[in-house]
Amino acid sequence: MSPYPSEPCRAAARLQWSVRDFLRAAATFRRSEQPETYGHVHPHGHATAKLSRAFAAALAHSRGRTADRRVLDEIELGAYLHDIGKYLVPASVLLKPGPLSPEERASVSLHPAYGAEIISGLACVTDTVYRVVLCHHERWDGEGYPGGLGGTRIPFAARLVAACDVYTSLRARRSYKPPLSRLEAARVMEEMAGRELDPDLTRDFVRLLVSKQEGRR
Repeated sequence: MSPYPSEPCRAAARLQWSVRDFLRAAATFRRSEQPETYGHVHPHGHATAKLSRAFAAALAHSRGRTADRRVLDEIELGAYLHDIGKYLVPASVLLKPGPLSPEERASVSLHPAYGAEIISGLACVTDTVYRVVLCHHERWDGEGYPGGLGGTRIPFAARLVAACDVYTSLRARRSYKPPLSRLEAARVMEEMAGRELDPDLTRDFVRLLVSKQEGRR
């Protein structure tokens, strides 16, 4: 056996270090120029990334498989960056405490495409990372954006991150709403299953993470 790592192993190591480097860079992205937007995007991205990685690992384990570290890295990075396009949405719209007008909603709905453009071509951005950023607001019923994809036409990683994105959003305090409890958030997600969210992944998410966390209390 060769004492040197194989090319796939070297590629995996490069990706792992690229992810770490990118996360460190993204953690300070536009912090000084857009502090309010940073305060909205960064903590949510961090929470969604951590949860997405945990969910992907738990899902693989529940199916009798060992989670591929490279896949977990890609999902984590995609989840961390999923809202990066919001830096190109006016803060007055993004952080508005009241209901958005149709024009304002249209402005916010551009953020997945903006984000995909921002990260396009970067060395550590794989196809999976790109598609998570671009497709995390597609809906199971095909009524999402930007592409109007539906069902399994939505990339699996994007569907997984979308579930985690919804959960962390429901659990977070916003200017327009209080945070929900774990079980309250789970109930809302179950109502969204089959419309906004992949119904199977939503069921798995509640079973593997939310119910398990509640059982520890």
